[in-house]
Amino acid sequence: SFRLPTFNDLYYPAVGTRSLLPEDAHQFNIGVTYAAYPGNSHSSFTLTLDAYRNQAKNKIVAFPTGNLHQWAMMNLGKVSITGIDLSLEGVVALPRQSQLHLSGNYTFQSALDKTDPKKSTYNHQIIYTPRHSGSGLAALHLPWMEVAYTLVWSGERYSNGYNSNESRMSGYADHSLSVSKGFPIRFGTVDLQLEALNLLNRNYEIVRNYPMPGRSYRMNISINF
Repeated sequence: SFRLPTFNDLYYPAVGTRSLLPEDAHQFNIGVTYAAYPGNSHSSFTLTLDAYRNQAKNKIVAFPTGNLHQWAMMNLGKVSITGIDLSLEGVVALPRQSQLHLSGNYTFQSALDKTDPKKSTYNHQIIYTPRHSGSGLAALHLPWMEVAYTLVWSGERYSNGYNSNESRMSGYADHSLSVSKGFPIRFGTVDLQLEALNLLNRNYEIVRNYPMPGRSYRMNISINF
């Protein structure tokens, strides 16, 4: 695969780097998918497993500068990525025209800097890339409404290319709940959605020193013609 830097990568004020080189990678992947349709119901399950090995050259990554309010784009000369993706999707048929949709995925990714054996960052996990991460969704579709629960989970990461104890960041889990309902109107439908975000009210950090907001609520209204 071959990827040119985007316009923002090159020219966005205080972030872009005009000397960025294109990123190219040799990628090897092997995967298997298993699908099951139990009985004569409308239920189904799909399990997918992928294992891959990528050798990237001039990988384009974002790094925080001395001022944490500003990030900059740069190339990492060589990055070796070994990973596994596991995903599960399922639909369970319920009485009264209802369905339960389930999905989840888990990723293991070892992304090691292989640029220069003489540097302290050699063979260390690249910045802000967790080795373990995943997500999950459970959505109950009823004839009159939909209720959904989502989970986003990340393991430990490092805020520096040198994986020291000082740069290690704790993992986090974000739980959210939503309720949505559609109302027919003369020219289409109005969809109303209520969401409760970060249910556990944890001020976790995705980027060091920038905690995410605690529990919050959001309402979305959309009109479809």
